[in-house]
Amino acid sequence: MAIFQRVGALFALLTFFPSLIQAQNPAASTFFLEETETQFSVNIANDTKDTKDVYIYFTSPAYSWVGVGFGETMEDSLMFILYLNREGNNVTISPRIADGNSEPTVARDIRLETLNGTGVVNDMFVVRAVCRNCRVWRGGAIDINNAAHPMIYAFGHGNALQSDALDAPLKRHIRYGRFAMNMLLATGKGEVPSATKALSGVELKGDMTRDHDRANLAHAVIGSLALFVLWPLNVIFAGFFRNIKIHVGVSILIMAFLITAYGLGISTSSQFNRTKSFTSPHQIFAFISILPILLMSLLPIIRPLASLAAIVPRLHTPLTTLTFTLLVITGGLGLLLSSAPRPIILVYVALALLVSVFLLLTQTCIQRRGSAHARATTRQRLGEDDEQDLVLAAYYAGKKCEDASRSASQASESSDASAAYTGGHARSASANRDLYGGGTMPGPQYLLNMHPGVPVHRW
Repeated sequence: MAIFQRVGALFALLTFFPSLIQAQNPAASTFFLEETETQFSVNIANDTKDTKDVYIYFTSPAYSWVGVGFGETMEDSLMFILYLNREGNNVTISPRIADGNSEPTVARDIRLETLNGTGVVNDMFVVRAVCRNCRVWRGGAIDINNAAHPMIYAFGHGNALQSDALDAPLKRHIRYGRFAMNMLLATGKGEVPSATKALSGVELKGDMTRDHDRANLAHAVIGSLALFVLWPLNVIFAGFFRNIKIHVGVSILIMAFLITAYGLGISTSSQFNRTKSFTSPHQIFAFISILPILLMSLLPIIRPLASLAAIVPRLHTPLTTLTFTLLVITGGLGLLLSSAPRPIILVYVALALLVSVFLLLTQTCIQRRGSAHARATTRQRLGEDDEQDLVLAAYYAGKKCEDASRSASQASESSDASAAYTGGHARSASANRDLYGGGTMPGPQYLLNMHPGVPVHRW
């Protein structure tokens, strides 16, 4: 009899044990990503009819920012993004909403309360929190009756973001993915879900995708090639090659590179909150630095400014030097704006200094000796002037000879009364026929660089 009583008590205990376990583990749906040991669990509280609380347990490695959002895509999704605080010893939780495929903005009307246990533990973010008004937000809502509610997640780059600000600038995610969460399974008594390493009520939608920010990369690479490769080559072509068309062609190529870099920069500016308004120092310097080149290009074309075209050659070197300096500063500000790693910034500074010194030495040499094209043009003009001078001198010398001969003929026929004088003058005129210039009139001797008035005999 005692044996049957013991068996009955054991059976009752086994029957009660599952319900005891269920009572200890709050209702929750859990997303767990084994690759990063990231867990995101949700509990939809239904303690009372009017409650709108949503309890969250969120943990992930604290090496960069990480976020999970309610929605099919980034647009109108409510996201919870975690990153280190300024001191690096706690976690900053930033609720944000995205307007599209761009950096989400802070949702300041979302009231999120952190509970005990929130912080950084063993290099892992740990968030235990309750959100008082997360079920409905601007542009979206949590469908608590949906057994496959769409969700998204993303990870930032490896360089740690540390800030206390909820609107700290985010770099574009490096990996992202999607999953579906059962909100019916997550509904129950309002409590923070427990830590676990198992999926519960979640279906993964494909593998995690690696993202590439090709437009920003191309923006930086094309701009750097224009500054640090094509620009020095163009100075060499301008100074040491006679054919000015090479210099013009490379200048057009540089402009094409810069226009492409500007276009890529403008197109990616809409992706980030800090660049959407085009008021960052990088963008301001970028627009200022292009003005000198445009000025040189438009002066000969715009009629009201065409009168200034004559001074362009003297302004060419100062304006191009100013443009190069402004573009280098613009590139450095761009690296700071994009939170580039320190090694990349140091390499950029080294390249900028090296190229600047090279350009300074090259331009000094060109100014002292003159460009190859300018020297060739000067020699050509001098040759043309000499030839023109020779032609004009021959013309005027021939005209003077004709005038002298005509005067001599008229003098020989003027009067018979002065025979002696006429005979002498005739002899003088006859003798002077063997001389060019007559001994007194400037003649073809100019062609031989002789002193004017010196007789030149006809041999």
